[in-house]
Amino acid sequence: MKTCVCGRSMSILVNGSPMEEINIQRGLKQGDPLAPFLFLVVAEGFSGLMRNAVNVNLYEGFHFAGSEVEVSHLQYADDTFCIGTPSVENVWTIKALLQGFELASGLKINFAKSCLIGVNVQTDFMDMAYNFLHCSQGSLPFRYLGLLVGANHRKSTTWQPMVDLLDRRLNSWGHKYISFGGRIVLLNLVLNSIPIYYLSFMKMPVVVWKKLVRLQREFLWGGVGGGKKINWVK
Repeated sequence: MKTCVCGRSMSILVNGSPMEEINIQRGLKQGDPLAPFLFLVVAEGFSGLMRNAVNVNLYEGFHFAGSEVEVSHLQYADDTFCIGTPSVENVWTIKALLQGFELASGLKINFAKSCLIGVNVQTDFMDMAYNFLHCSQGSLPFRYLGLLVGANHRKSTTWQPMVDLLDRRLNSWGHKYISFGGRIVLLNLVLNSIPIYYLSFMKMPVVVWKKLVRLQREFLWGGVGGGKKINWVK
């Protein structure tokens, strides 16, 4: 006996002969440990649709200058990021792929939470695309995976959310007694890991780097309350 699950129904093959479909009444609820894995399996179907559309020249992705690499989409967990040239053909293809994905998977695309962002694209074309896809209008910079995409990394204001995040972490430790060794562990595991994640994508200005070093130095030698204390090691 073989089973094939698609959407909310299940087809059964007994000795190679198809039987009646069984409507699934109970499924995985939110918070179930198997739910993310099942979603990734289904989301891989949309990735296959995008790759096939690019191979048959129905969708044109973004081409890097001086390279043959073409990027059409990015996926991380439940976030999907489609990248392409501003053309009517691409808009029609995206609409058709999303509708086909809904019918095949049984999932529903939330266009209210989806947005379309144009980079150096005419306003008339973007207005047409918004109305055709029934999605909201986005703008640069936008946040993706905790990072501001499209922001100028040379400005201190781009790094200010990260500095505020470190300040909040230090304030949450303010009412706890932490030894000198414990502060070293927190510095290496928490306060250093956050800037390293940002540094893997952007180059940090010297002004921001000095501010981070000052925060870490005051926390290490001054305790959870910080303050200007004697730094016994430079």
